[in-house]
Amino acid sequence: MMLGPGMMDWRVMGRTMCNPSAAGFAEWRFDRMASAIQPTDAQRLLLTDLKAASAKAAESISQACPRDLPQSPDARLDIMEKRLEVMLAAVKTVRPAFDAFYASLSEEQKSRLSSTGPRNWGWRQWLWPWNRS
Repeated sequence: MMLGPGMMDWRVMGRTMCNPSAAGFAEWRFDRMASAIQPTDAQRLLLTDLKAASAKAAESISQACPRDLPQSPDARLDIMEKRLEVMLAAVKTVRPAFDAFYASLSEEQKSRLSSTGPRNWGWRQWLWPWNRS
């Protein structure tokens, strides 16, 4: 849905392009993650850092959305390009915090986190088509 004919329809484009949950950043369920891994105090601090990075990434995605809806296809492509740049920057915001958090986990915690999977973290199903059942 992110690319293709739907992108030329602003009603579709506006819903997907301006929604941080489309990139997953607003969909983390930190309480579910914490429940699965039972973090130590030090890991809780790293999880708090991850929450802050995720919120910052989601905010940057929201702020990058245009206020005016472009009417021309070339302007829409420009916005899509900008969206991809902002999404990459958002990933680069979240990645260090996630890496630090993940590196702090024991092998057992990593296993529990992996077994719960993104579906149970609260990410939308359409972001993880291989996990559908």
